Amino acid sequence: MIPFKKAHQTLQIVFLVLLTIGNPLSAQPFTTKDPPAVRIENLLFFIQKSPDANTVVYELNLNEDGTLCTQAPVKVSWIRYAEDGKREELTSIERKHVYGVQSQDLGNDEYEIHLMAYTKLPLYLRRSQTDNKYKIYIKDEGLPYLLKRAFIKLDRCSFWYPKVRYIDLVAVDTANGKEILRRINI
Repeated sequence: MIPFKKAHQTLQIVFLVLLTIGNPLSAQPFTTKDPPAVRIENLLFFIQKSPDANTVVYELNLNEDGTLCTQAPVKVSWIRYAEDGKREELTSIERKHVYGVQSQDLGNDEYEIHLMAYTKLPLYLRRSQTDNKYKIYIKDEGLPYLLKRAFIKLDRCSFWYPKVRYIDLVAVDTANGKEILRRINI
């Protein structure tokens, strides 16, 4: 039998891990090759992670009058597919260490966005030349690519936050329309 103090510490660790990675007891793995489709009006891109079907969505953060919120142009939340597709805010730990974003206004209606899971890769929020809507772009060798989705592969969690193993970015080459995959090993 585990002494009470040690059992209490173990429960605290389990609770922190569950809080940090979402609720794996309610999360269900993908049963098909492709994850569920995400359909949100102002969606910029989304992230899915191993091993569950819940999705983190990144969408335009609009003011009540429909203009872009320049202080925080991107808002992030969960779609809990394992819980009937319910929307949920990120926890403070998720916002700070994995799924949250930092943004910087570059002027000319363009913003540099960094994912907290990998702050070294800048994403660029700007209006598309084809339809004048805001979209997220990544640059590879100086060329812009339209970001569609990302996948984060997590290893077992440490005490304070999940360990990201790699990030797959799926983007579209704006010159020829071909889809590309870029893997970032962390």
